[in-house]
Amino acid sequence: MTIYRSQFMTRYGTGIVYATDQGVVKVEIPDLSCSQTAHYTMPPEFKFSGITDHAAQMLSRYFQGERVDFVDIPVVLDGMTPFRQKILSVIRSLTYGEICSYGQVACECNSPHAARAVGGALASNPMPVIIPCHRVVASDGRLTGFSAPGGESTKRALLKMEGVEFKGLRVVTKQLVINRIPVQ
Repeated sequence: MTIYRSQFMTRYGTGIVYATDQGVVKVEIPDLSCSQTAHYTMPPEFKFSGITDHAAQMLSRYFQGERVDFVDIPVVLDGMTPFRQKILSVIRSLTYGEICSYGQVACECNSPHAARAVGGALASNPMPVIIPCHRVVASDGRLTGFSAPGGESTKRALLKMEGVEFKGLRVVTKQLVINRIPVQ
């Protein structure tokens, strides 16, 4: 199986999108908590595809502050349990600037007591920003982790970039939305 790669530039450094012919399998975003930018140039032997090129362009626009919707980018969630796939699909429906709690996601997945399992699934999200796990916070507004480089500092920076309001280190909880999933 061929893995394609494209890089995208941000003011924070370089990111990389990885994909197969079926869709994106991984996204590496730069550490938004660093004051120094890290730039990486991919060796010429790495191939890009239409999928990686399109995703990289969208991510570049997102990091420039543009309101971008990633729903048209195909993703591959093979190798994950059906429950984790469902969680990541729910998260994917959150739009720019929307936030919700882990408990809300658990309820949307018909498992109201599975907030910790939601956290576990988000910790293993291989495609931050495209699957916007940074938009999920504790019910009291705390940022409870982020597995991408820079951790919670990067999560805070992404949310602020999207216009999410903070009071101290917590998001203002009146902004929490109930995830709107299209009825199937």
